[in-house]
Amino acid sequence: MKAFTSNFSDLSGATNPTGIWSPAFLALKLALDKGEEPDNVVKLLYDWLSQRDIKPSEVDAILDLDADKAYVALVGKVNQKMSAESLPKMVRDTLRRAFQQIAGNYVTKQEQELERQRSRLSGIRNRFNVESAQDLADRLLD
Repeated sequence: MKAFTSNFSDLSGATNPTGIWSPAFLALKLALDKGEEPDNVVKLLYDWLSQRDIKPSEVDAILDLDADKAYVALVGKVNQKMSAESLPKMVRDTLRRAFQQIAGNYVTKQEQELERQRSRLSGIRNRFNVESAQDLADRLLD
């Protein structure tokens, strides 16, 4: 993770409307203001959200919304007083890229879990000679 320094001007503006003094928030704010890479922003975002007792699973739940509503919900989790529409374009774009990264990480993680479950089921099916529901339906239809 990159090291950050801050100026007094970093403590105000559209990305810090309530003047939060948290180092985790300031690091996230600076990453957003500078248009950092998604991996770095995601790490800083989760650091900040964990300080607010927001779990990664709560962020994952936002993925069920359409993209625009998910973005607004994410901004609300960062700071409820922050307006998604009032953020500078670079910050909006950076947050959207970070959220896209979160979605990609979630999809990869879930695909890996599904593959583990398929493998486990296949092993059980083979060990106990169990016919799958699809195999049974195919056999009955023949």
